[in-house]
Amino acid sequence: MNRRMLILLGVAVSLGAIYAVIQLGGGNDTARPVPPPSAEGGVVRTPPIAYEEGPFLPPLSSFPAIANRPLFRPDRRPPAQPVVDVPVNQPVTQPATDRPPDFVVVSVVTGPNGRGAASVRVNGETRRVYAGDMVGNWRIDAIRHDGVQVSSGRERWALPVGEPED
Repeated sequence: MNRRMLILLGVAVSLGAIYAVIQLGGGNDTARPVPPPSAEGGVVRTPPIAYEEGPFLPPLSSFPAIANRPLFRPDRRPPAQPVVDVPVNQPVTQPATDRPPDFVVVSVVTGPNGRGAASVRVNGETRRVYAGDMVGNWRIDAIRHDGVQVSSGRERWALPVGEPED
């Protein structure tokens, strides 16, 4: 064993001994969790209020709401709000055409943080798009290093960079 290993071993043994003394050799003075209050009888007990008086404090009798309505009692919680089921309207979906989108992905740029941009050509016009943008009826879902994923209704397409093969 080299010198570093002996030092590490000594530190580990020392920490283990301290842990054993504290955890295993502890007496009855260790902290124990307080059991939750029982709901027997429905009576809520509150600890006594510590009253302070002094030359700069007004008398507690001038604040009856504080003494009569403690803030942190369990019975002061507001009643639960009712849950109302709202019917969900189904979106109108367009019928699937089995035809790819009518635009071409010209280029794609992705960054180290996962974000990216793409250039698409629509009707002879080239424009830059980001994830979430709309091109006609098609939503740009994701921009990847090899192309773009788009969706329209229930249709999903993965368009590679470049002209489609005819």
